[in-house]
Order: sequence, then structure tokens, then C-alpha cells
Amino acid sequence: MAAELENLFSEESELIKSSGGVFEIEDKGQLIFSKSKLGRFPDDDEVAKIIQLTANGASLVDAQKEAAESAQGVSFGDWLKGILHLKQPKNP
Repeated sequence: MAAELENLFSEESELIKSSGGVFEIEDKGQLIFSKSKLGRFPDDDEVAKIIQLTANGASLVDAQKEAAESAQGVSFGDWLKGILHLKQPKNP
């Protein structure tokens, strides 16, 4: 996700390791997504949509609400499968 956001917005990202199932995303020092608050991982484009909407003048609350309405919600298992699939070498 970090690489995808870096490519999309031409900004650097930083992974801060933690424990206890914490998965939070900040943009410009503001918390924009929290797995602990929502009980789920973000949908594929949910974080990018929040960033785009706030950059276009929407309030954070409105941007989160709009992005969540189109989100499917991703279980940890599905999220992990997606990450592992991306890291698997492709067979020639």
C-alpha cells in the first residue's frame, strides 16, 4: 500500500512497526484511517480516496465517510492473502 500511495501522490511514506494489531495511516500528521477504530483494514482504494477528497477541500470526516461508503471492508485473512500474493514470484 505504501508504494502504491507513493506512486499515486509522489510523496514518501514511512512504515512504523508496532504490535497488537495496530494499523493506522496518517497523512500530513493527521490520522486518516485506524483499523482499531473501524475493526477492519482499508479497502484497496479507500485511503487514496480519503487523501484525494481532503486535498480537494472535503473535511476529513466527510472524506472518511464517502470513502467508507464505497469500501467493501477487508478481513485480515483476505488482506494477508493479497499481500502474500503480491510477493509471490511469478512462474515463467
